[in-house]
Amino acid sequence: MSWQVSGRSMELCSCKAFCPCWLGPEGEPDQEWCSAIFGFDVEAGSSDGIDLAGTKVVFMAHWPANFFSGNGSARLYIDEAANSDQQRELEAIFSGQKGGLLEGLWGAVLGTWHPVKIAKVDIDWGDAPKVTVDGVGEATLQPFQDGAGKSATLSGAAAQAAFQIDSMVLAKGKASSWSDPDLGSWEGDSGTLHRFNWAA
Repeated sequence: MSWQVSGRSMELCSCKAFCPCWLGPEGEPDQEWCSAIFGFDVEAGSSDGIDLAGTKVVFMAHWPANFFSGNGSARLYIDEAANSDQQRELEAIFSGQKGGLLEGLWGAVLGTWHPVKIAKVDIDWGDAPKVTVDGVGEATLQPFQDGAGKSATLSGAAAQAAFQIDSMVLAKGKASSWSDPDLGSWEGDSGTLHRFNWAA
């Protein structure tokens, strides 16, 4: 049952500028509800002997209110480039079925899991990081920076502790849109960039 994954990730949600759910249960989403995606670019990892380096997963979810209020619904999109063994292990890890951080986190905030879908997933890094799920949506994030080009970062937010993310870069994601038959359609502007390192 042992596993470990680490790499880079990005998040986009339906709020403007900065999603208040990061700050705790008191935050009120712009539209009362919150939809979001997380793009996970696994740089290194393994699960029960299966190498997971180079794989990509997108988590998409909808909450009727603040993230911390729970009762959300979600789906995983796993990159079609992953082989069947990798797909199986990635689904088990990122849905929380194999224990660890995500088991407790998703158990607290999600009530419904829709079946995983295999699709073409692209995640690109650079000055404007981008995540795309073919036929579902795309997000291009532009980090907020000061006049000297230094990125705006945040640490100490409640949801960061929940995800075990020490620090994240704040970004905007205009012209980003997503649509899933079970999770709805939305456009987002609030984005963040981070690193993850999880194991169980």
